[in-house]
Order: sequence, then structure tokens, then C-alpha cells
Amino acid sequence: MPPKEKVESTEQVLQAVILADSFDERFQPITLETARCLLPLCNVPLISYTFEFLAVAGVQEVFVFCCSHSDKVKAFVKKYEKSSNMKINTIVSQELMSVGDAMRELDAKQLIDTDFILVTGDVVSNMKLDQVLEEHRARRQADKSAIMTMVLKKASPQHRSRSVGDGSLFVLDQGSKECLHYQPVKAFKSTREDRRMTMNMEIFDKHPEIQLRNDLIDCQVDICSVEVPALFTENFDYQDIRADFVHGILTSDLLGKTIHFHEVSDVYAARVRSTQMYDAVSKDIISRWTFPMVPDSNLQVGDCYEYRRGLVYKEKSVVLSRTCVVEEKVVIGANTQIDEMAVLSNCVIGKNCVIGANVKIDNAYIWDNVVIKDNCVVQHSIIANDAVLEQGVTINKGCLISFKVTVGANTTVPAYSRLTALAEGEDDDSDAELISDPAVVGATGRGRSFTEAEGSDDEDEVEDPKNKQVSMLAFDMSELMLSAKEQEDSASDFESEASDLEEDLISPEEELDREVAATLDRAFQDGHDVDIAVLELNTLRMATFSNFKEMRKRVIPGVLKHIDPVAKPGSGKTAKEILNRWGSLVGKMIHDEEDQLDGAYILQRACATLYQDVAQAQRVFAPALRYFYDEDILEEDAILEWYHSEKSQQGTDIEKKLREVAAPMIQHLEQSDSEESDDEDDEEDEDSE
Repeated sequence: MPPKEKVESTEQVLQAVILADSFDERFQPITLETARCLLPLCNVPLISYTFEFLAVAGVQEVFVFCCSHSDKVKAFVKKYEKSSNMKINTIVSQELMSVGDAMRELDAKQLIDTDFILVTGDVVSNMKLDQVLEEHRARRQADKSAIMTMVLKKASPQHRSRSVGDGSLFVLDQGSKECLHYQPVKAFKSTREDRRMTMNMEIFDKHPEIQLRNDLIDCQVDICSVEVPALFTENFDYQDIRADFVHGILTSDLLGKTIHFHEVSDVYAARVRSTQMYDAVSKDIISRWTFPMVPDSNLQVGDCYEYRRGLVYKEKSVVLSRTCVVEEKVVIGANTQIDEMAVLSNCVIGKNCVIGANVKIDNAYIWDNVVIKDNCVVQHSIIANDAVLEQGVTINKGCLISFKVTVGANTTVPAYSRLTALAEGEDDDSDAELISDPAVVGATGRGRSFTEAEGSDDEDEVEDPKNKQVSMLAFDMSELMLSAKEQEDSASDFESEASDLEEDLISPEEELDREVAATLDRAFQDGHDVDIAVLELNTLRMATFSNFKEMRKRVIPGVLKHIDPVAKPGSGKTAKEILNRWGSLVGKMIHDEEDQLDGAYILQRACATLYQDVAQAQRVFAPALRYFYDEDILEEDAILEWYHSEKSQQGTDIEKKLREVAAPMIQHLEQSDSEESDDEDDEEDEDSE
């Protein structure tokens, strides 16, 4: 018996460290009043998903490091621990300004005595860590210099759970599972240094075969040795876990440490690091990609969600009027009341909310105790606890309405607005008086517009501000491009190569324009196969983190510009000859109905832009539209929707003329539809007889 007691006492406890602070300001003004890790995600505090993830991994002891709103975090952790099998300790330090500070604090307190799991408080994942823990421990036994294993999830560059504006480039050795180089990748880069990767070529001496990967989601789930906090203490300039620590370890010849990776694919893992990711992860939870962490699992004590058809989750105490419409992908919390003729779709409604008559809520997130009175419209926004929308209010996309804000009757809140009920410069200990802005919240409203203080968010300040914009909720990339082009049109001239790091300001749009044009020109001149051109364009798309819409905007005009409207048959330059040879290239950039409609608009605009003479533009547009229809690149429904839309009837005079040219084709399509409908009716009549 004594030997058995000794074995039990020496058994290692699996520990984890949660960094509850985000050290950025992307959720302000909401996070001025509560911690980001406590924000409700599908009506469950965000950190609860992180706790559940660690519990499944077999973690027995957790250390939660927090700084801002520490009292609220401590209160929640104390309540959560009562229903958990894990021992959870909250470590509060008002001095924390970065991940590096938290790790140095961890080292100073000597709380960790074995390998541990390091995560942030905004991780949502259903993956198990058994295999990665086993691999890490075995690797440590064989090589004490292996100090960290990063868990990376494979996903395409355009995957919804990837953070827009923030990416990572990894250089990996698949044989040894070693990470050889790391570089953060931003969507918008202002200097030549940002656009280039510099890597020590001596890497190839030990690793003849390597992979350069930009298809990995880094959720900052790491298995760390006890040496990691100590290395932060020894290198006080380490602030960020990736850009500083990982990059520093991999580029240091003196430290002699290695970092490895574990790649997963058939699991879910994401970080709610921005409002764009809040939207994406919420939709993934509702769509059950995170199973078993879904609303009807009732992660919180007292929840009792029922799962219904159409991905609808409703607690039993919800009151629905007979004429309200609850469409697909909706979560409704307890004691919420939905009145007559209200329409809810793709949204989350918190607890104790009142949704008035004839209210329309789409792609929005309504937190607890919110009152939305009759005839309101809420589009793709977040409305925090205890907010009130009076009758007839319209909330446009991308808005953050913070706690206790009241928007007066018949007020329209512009897109991407951020409203707060805190007074200017107010904090938790301030008694400053709020001065509401009637121009923003209406005459009877309560609140003001929130603007970030100058010098805030230092990390984001040194990079292109557009990276922050694209990570905003519901942000439209086309709007960014317009504003970005205006900024870059006024860029200063280049002076000398000696200062080209500051002068070489090339917009990503201009760079992509040049690359696509060069690729197409090379394909036309060298007579490449279409498949080769598609491969080059897709490689370019992934390398520049562009989407198919951006490629269509360049590929369609790039193909059309090679058409000579006055060329004779046999020249190889007529519309028919060019389209027969290269038209399928456009088809590779179109994948669904939305793409088809967008392609029709681009075709109309491109023909009007490329050919200033109306007759010439018509001689290109008409056969191109017919070709795309015949080859099923643009289907009948998309063409009809394009023709009857207001957008196709606007624009320049040439664009309007091009629409008129399509009238005979539209008439033919509609007549064919009518005849098919009549034939079906006749068949039904015959069957009934």
C-alpha cells in the first residue's frame, strides 16, 4: 500500500492558463463596461466555451489572468467553478498591458510546475488535445529544447472562421513537425518590408524539404513547457506570443530552442478576436459546426434550449405571438416576448427581451433585457444589455449599441456607428454627466457616438488602419476599396531609393491589378491553356488573400479588352473568337447565384468602360452576354434579376444603352418561361382528367 500512495501523490496535474484580456480595443465601447471574455456568444459568456474546451481536454487546474473589469471576471469564475470539476484560480494584475506582461507575472508567481496549456479567453473549439499532449510530452522526453507545440487548424484562406485582416504564414517541416519560421500577414501592407518575407537560408541545411503554409488558422492554443514564462522574463521586449516570442525563438541562434506544431482538420477551432469573428463564430455555433458546444447542450446552469427545425433554438419560457415569423438560424433566450408580425432571421435574441410588433431583425445580436418597440429594423448589428429602441428606429449594418443606450423614435442610425451611454472620458469610478447627442440618438434618446481616443490601441496604430476596418462587423470590402483608393491617390511622390521603405506605398488593389493584368497578358501572348491560366490566377488569389469577387472584377475586363469590336472573322480578335477561347476562364471565377449576378454587373460596367463608343460596346456586350448564358456561366434567373434590378438601370449612359441591347434576349427568356409554365399547367390538367 505505501508504494501505491507514493505513485498517486506524484501524479502530475494538467494545468492551463487563460489570458482573459485581449489587449486591444476592437469591441469598444462595449468593453469599456465589461470584459471581452464575458461577452455573450449565443447567450453564453464567451469564456464558458473556453472552460468547456479545457474541461474536455482533461484540465484539472486553471489560472485565469485578467486585468480590465477584474471584479466581474472574478465573480463569474467563482460562480462557474461551483458547477465545474476544475479548480479555477483568478490572478488579477492591474499592470498587465500585453501577453508578455502576463507571462512574466506567471513566471514571477511560480504557479506552474509542469507542461501547461496556454489559451486566450476567446477560444471556441471542440477539439480534443489528447494526441497533441502525448506528442508534446514524448518530444520533450527526447529533446528538452522543444519548448512549445502550437495547435494549427487547416482551412482555406477564404474560410469564414479566418479573421479578416489578420493572417499567418508558417514555414514548416512536416517530417519533424517543427515550425521553422513564422510571420504575421496583414491584409493591407504599406511598406516593402511588410510585403516581403525574410528567412534565414541556413534553414535548408537541416531541412531540405519545407512547406510554406498560409492555409492554417492559428487560434493560439499552445502546449508550453515551464521554460516559456521564464523566457519572457529573460527577454523583456517579448510582448506578443506570436510576433515577438515565436518569431524571436525561431530567429535566435543563442537560445537554441525549438517550436513544433500539431495540425488538425476535422474539428472546429476559432478565436472571437474581432466583431467580424464574433459574427462568424456565432453563425458556426448556430449551424452546429461546434457540436457538442451548441445552444441545446445548455452549457449554462439554468438554460433549457430546445432544438427545432431550421436551426432554431428556443427556451421554453419564450412567448411568441401567432403572427410573428421565426425564420432559420435563430436563438431566443428565456422570458423573451415576440409580438405580432415581427420577423426574425439569422439572429440571436437574449433573455428578458421585448420585441415589438412589425419589427424586422436580420443577422443581428440582441443581448439581455433589450426593448425594441414597434416598427423597428435592425440589420447586422450588436445591441448590448438594457438598450431601448423606440418606435420606428432603423439600425443599419455594422453598429455597436452599448449598454443602456436609448435610441429615440423614428431615428436612423448610420452604418458602422458605435453608441455609448457613458459620458466623455467616463470610467468605472467616474461620475461625469452624459451629454446625449440628439443628432445621433434622437430628441428623446440617451447616448452619444463613441470615437477612440488618440493614441489608443498602440499595436494597431503602427499598421495600416484598413486592417482594423476589415475586421469590423458586416464590413463591405467594396466600401473600403473606394476609400482606400482616395487615400492612395493623394500619396506623396517617391524621392529616393534610400528611403523607399517609407516611400514605396503601393495599394493592394493596384498591386493586384498589375498582377492579374500581367498574368492574363502572358496567357494571351504565350497561348497558355485555360487551365494553366486558372491555376496561376488561383495561386495569385491565395497569395494576396483576395476573394473570387476581387478576381472577377479584374478577370472579366482583362478578357474583354482583347476583343476588337471592328475585327474581321479569322483575325482571332472578334468577340466570338476571344470568348470561345477564353470565356471559360470567367466561368472559373463564378460559383453560385450571387457570383452570377455580380458577374452580370461587372460585364455591363466593363464593356461601358473599355469601349467609349456605344456601338462598339454593344458589339462586345451582346455576344458576351449570350455566350455566358449558352455556356451556363450566367443562368437565366441571374440574367433576369440583373436586368430588372435598379442597379442595372443606373450608371453611365453607355451602361443604360447596354441594358437596352439585352431587351430582346430578356423577352425571349421570359417568353420561354411562360411557355414552359403553360405546358406544365396543361400536363397537370391532363393528369387531373
